[in-house]
Parts: sequence; structure tokens; C-alpha cells
Amino acid sequence: MTSGRKKLGAGKSTADFPALREFFSGYLHQDFQDEYGSAPGAAKAFRNDASETEIEAVRREWQAWRAGLGKASTDEMAEAARKRGAAWQPQTLEDLDHVETALNAE
Repeated sequence: MTSGRKKLGAGKSTADFPALREFFSGYLHQDFQDEYGSAPGAAKAFRNDASETEIEAVRREWQAWRAGLGKASTDEMAEAARKRGAAWQPQTLEDLDHVETALNAE
């Protein structure tokens, strides 16, 4: 029997990352470059807007999501982000690093 949840990378379903989905759809949406200038800029705006609890949830889910990507190709990284509500299309591991650094900055 299946739960009806779609599996996404490393055995994680879309329901396994609710905070990350909120971050992706709320900050890395189709207008993120116009609003924030860059994906790291969107992450910084999220950090400024969110509560500590929300920030910690996104940081925790980001780590699990990123670990699940393993050695994903560019297309796989972009698809994994899209499946969680992002319009952002990371092209390199460095793109992920920049967003992660912005999420973790104090």
C-alpha cells in the first residue's frame, strides 16, 4: 500500500519538507530576482521576515533535502527545487552553497 505521497529524492515525499516548501514558494517564486536580486537575497529576506522557529525548520529541512540530492545533475537539482514550489533553477552546487550560507548567516 502507498500513502499517496509522491516520492522525491532520497525517499522523501513532498510532505516531508513543509517548511522548505513554504520558503521555496514564498521567496524563490517566479519574481524572486525582481524582488530580492538573487536566491541568496531571497534567503536573507526570509531570515529577516521569519521567526526563529521558522528559520530553524527551514535550515533543518534544507540540510536533509540537500543531503538527499547527493551528486545530482543540474537538471535534477532544478527539478528537486521545482517539485517543492521554487521557480529558482540552481545550476551548480555553488548556487546551493550561496543560499545555504544566506540561510545560516546571523
